[in-house]
Amino acid sequence: MKILIIGDRHVGGYGLTAGQISFVGHFIRQISETGRAVSVEAYVHSTLSGVHSTLSQLPLERYDLIVVQGGQGCLDHPAGLGALLVRNTDNLPDMSGDVILPDWLQPIRKTEPSGLLNQLSKMGKLLLVKGLVAIGQLPRLHTVRHELTKLLTLLRPHRHKVIVLSPFPHREPIYQWLRQQGKSLFMRSEVRQSFSVFDSDAVVQPREEYFQTNKPGYLNAIGHELVGRALFDFYLAAPTIVAIHSIRRS
Repeated sequence: MKILIIGDRHVGGYGLTAGQISFVGHFIRQISETGRAVSVEAYVHSTLSGVHSTLSQLPLERYDLIVVQGGQGCLDHPAGLGALLVRNTDNLPDMSGDVILPDWLQPIRKTEPSGLLNQLSKMGKLLLVKGLVAIGQLPRLHTVRHELTKLLTLLRPHRHKVIVLSPFPHREPIYQWLRQQGKSLFMRSEVRQSFSVFDSDAVVQPREEYFQTNKPGYLNAIGHELVGRALFDFYLAAPTIVAIHSIRRS
């Protein structure tokens, strides 16, 4: 069984320590335990446009299963909040994988105020972003909608073997809210009628027990295991996945 998996840094288990495996590892382990020989091809991208670019160059008809994770770049691009105002993500570096980028490509990191000022700052940013969405002035949201439509159009001929994961939660309120906006695009009825869409929020919530201590946007080992096991259960039950029948027969 040949599986293609593409998504953000979670695919490679970013931030996990030696001996810990990502949700992909848990998912593949579960499939292997059914007795099937499995080969995996994985790619990491931080934007949907990057995912589309890679998929458009691959022989999708040769895979038995395609798993697409709508990752961190779905709406909250790692280049920071300023990226929300950029319409075309081709203008932004695709900060994916664990590559060490040169300083001039690194996102600008400012020292945040502490205590009450920090909370007020975060609240102000969240209110600003919500206001921009309310008046239809958040370009990134329109870009992501276009990127997702383009991606799903590419995958549509193979939809019987595709699982799409909604964006994982984030512990920071503003990014969690943004990811919820991205999730709403994945959970639209027209998407779920054509594709098997895995709702990540139904498995992990934005609480500290599921996330790495110093990386509030990345799942820890517990979060990865929960997602991997739940994804396998979803895979077995997904009505559009043709490949599951051979597992059930075995």
